[in-house]
Amino acid sequence: MNKELKLGTIFLLFSGFLWFYAIPYHIKGSTQALYPRCLTIAMLIPCILLIINGVKAYKAGVRHESFSIITPASLRALLMVPLMLAYIFIIDIIGFYITTCIFVFIFLLFFGVRKWLPLVIYPIVIPAVVHVVIYEFLSFPFPEGVLF
Repeated sequence: MNKELKLGTIFLLFSGFLWFYAIPYHIKGSTQALYPRCLTIAMLIPCILLIINGVKAYKAGVRHESFSIITPASLRALLMVPLMLAYIFIIDIIGFYITTCIFVFIFLLFFGVRKWLPLVIYPIVIPAVVHVVIYEFLSFPFPEGVLF
């Protein structure tokens, strides 16, 4: 089996778990279950395409390298979890804007951005865009901390 076939099968099984167990058991009512079911269908389409692509490659005799869930990129992403947890806890203390600027800056450094222009612009632009969309358009308040 190649990695497309394995990955497609794993996500297909997960979609089946969501459709037949998680959504009916945790969400009561057909109206409330509509959005999760639509998301499950949207996830199912790429799964089926991955399986079809994997079957075609398998029949053609194309062999890929061994499949591994744990890769250096996934380990690096997993190391971001403690940083995100710290972000969640610090946002109530310091406030949304300062915490988000610091988090975006550290995130960019962690994933290898070394040019000064993105390191200066993104931490300012991202909270500003989020502010306009969430606070101005949707009128949803942000957590306020000591600074903002």
